[in-house]
Amino acid sequence: MLYDGNNPVLRIVGVEHLCWRGGVFDVRPRAYSALAFRISGNATITIGGKEHYIHSNDILYMPQNISYKAEYTDTEMLVIHFVTSQNDRELEVYAFQNVEQIYKLFLNALGFWKNKEPGFHVYALSQLYMILGVILEKSTKVNQPQHFLDAISFINSNYRNSALNTDMICAEAGISATVFRQLFKKYYEKTPTEYITSLRLEYARSLLSNGVSVESATYESGFNDPKYFARVVKKHFGSTPRELQNYGK
Repeated sequence: MLYDGNNPVLRIVGVEHLCWRGGVFDVRPRAYSALAFRISGNATITIGGKEHYIHSNDILYMPQNISYKAEYTDTEMLVIHFVTSQNDRELEVYAFQNVEQIYKLFLNALGFWKNKEPGFHVYALSQLYMILGVILEKSTKVNQPQHFLDAISFINSNYRNSALNTDMICAEAGISATVFRQLFKKYYEKTPTEYITSLRLEYARSLLSNGVSVESATYESGFNDPKYFARVVKKHFGSTPRELQNYGK
């Protein structure tokens, strides 16, 4: 299997940020594997009559040269496509109690691939192997309640909305605020507000590194106050927004 180090990655063929509308798709065998971090949306993938369920924040490893049927809700994901030495037979699905580290590694791989600086293939490959290391170390498949998964999916789809709050999330997912906070603490070891802030900061960092102005990055990532934005960026990254913007040049 890919995750135990016995099926080396030969080369990366692409790193993408993908979004598409829900639907049912028959996917023919492809000559490359995929490791995908699902930012939002759910999926049911059927292979040989066996169904596999993937939720937001899950990571899916889909081996090369496998055909499958996929039923998606509206989806956003980061995905690394690559060729392996051997053809694995089974897909793998992994879930995490804390997704920020994995999310950052996928974003790093995407940044290296998009910027095409010298050595970008090697840097992207290094991020892929770091992701695999984290999977081996920290992954766990947990039986999270569906209404909680719905709430997480709603957050991941709407965190850039500055009006997003716990009441809105709970009303959308049909879960009480008390239960939601308890489950969030159990599975993520932080508050919903802290989780939303971390997503906004990572999105803002991506905008800044791609040359978006500090003011635009502030509002596009869901913050209302540029001064507050500067404070939390400094606390989280140890750099000012302007410094993050210069890193991307």
